[in-house]
Amino acid sequence: MGNNDARFDWSVVAANLPSFGDAVLIDLYIAVMGFLLACVIGLIVSSMRSNSSKTLRATAYSYTQVLRGVPLYVLILWLYFGLSTVANINLSPVTATIVAIGVAASATTAEIFRAAFAAIDPGQVEAARAMGLRRGQIYRHVLLPVATRVALPPLGNVVVLQVKSATYGAVIAVPGMVYLAQDISMTQFRPFEAYATVATILILIVLILSMAVIGLERALRLP
Repeated sequence: MGNNDARFDWSVVAANLPSFGDAVLIDLYIAVMGFLLACVIGLIVSSMRSNSSKTLRATAYSYTQVLRGVPLYVLILWLYFGLSTVANINLSPVTATIVAIGVAASATTAEIFRAAFAAIDPGQVEAARAMGLRRGQIYRHVLLPVATRVALPPLGNVVVLQVKSATYGAVIAVPGMVYLAQDISMTQFRPFEAYATVATILILIVLILSMAVIGLERALRLP
């Protein structure tokens, strides 16, 4: 029993709880901003995939296929180190991580939105036209709200993915949970406690987000 007590020292985690709280906020901020960026790009790319222009469709298709093949780890390093070297564009670690996870996830959100728009009954568009709505009005008031309801469950999975992806920012010194755990591991020699804390926090966040998505699904469910 004494050996087990000596093996683990959770007081290290307790002493760093305020720092873990700050790190969680940083990771959540990156995840939310990355998700919003992924949705904006995804909507644009999905519109291109549905466009009558073969060039736009081919460009959008190539975009999604290329991003599916690029590891997020590599994308973060390329944005942070590569752009500063080649184009003299210096992004902060947080900004680089947001852009990386947003761009990486946009390939997924583009397919989600494309499938959601394709699932809409064409009769709704015809009815909107019969009411005299213009193309932009139809998109904003008819297509987008319905597509959002259809896309919500898979978009919830993207949110969860973004929370986990945000932790990759540790590779460029974003002071998130993993970076803090690395510091505790190296300076206080408590890797198990540090990384177990990160895993526990991520599991709790995922559970909360999953329940929130279920609640939104129910609230936005069509009658």
